[in-house]
Amino acid sequence: MRRSIGGIVLAVIFGLLSLNAWWQVRDNVVNSAPAMLIALQVACGVVAAVTAWGSWTGARWAPTVALLYGLVAGGMVAGLGPMLDLPPESRGGLWVGAAIILAFAMASAWWLRRSLRRAKASESARVVS
Repeated sequence: MRRSIGGIVLAVIFGLLSLNAWWQVRDNVVNSAPAMLIALQVACGVVAAVTAWGSWTGARWAPTVALLYGLVAGGMVAGLGPMLDLPPESRGGLWVGAAIILAFAMASAWWLRRSLRRAKASESARVVS
């Protein structure tokens, strides 16, 4: 199987997102952050790592976990205000950040799905030839 440049790029990006999430878990544990924040960071780290693996291997479930990453990470960012008891004037940017994360995840899922369809069509064409 030949990996596409886009698949490799997404695997690296999601791998870095996973590393970042695990770094945040370490920081949050050391600084006694709320348990819910730590749990959400763990979930982000796991889902990002699975997405990286799926993107790297061209797994058919990769688009689904890319969307799941967007939901978990975007939901976590949107929920930071009440979770950390931030004042209302500090919460505005959280919704924008959550929307950007979700948009990135949706674009990644779209690209992965498109890439998988092209690979399948190419494979079918080779079999017929």
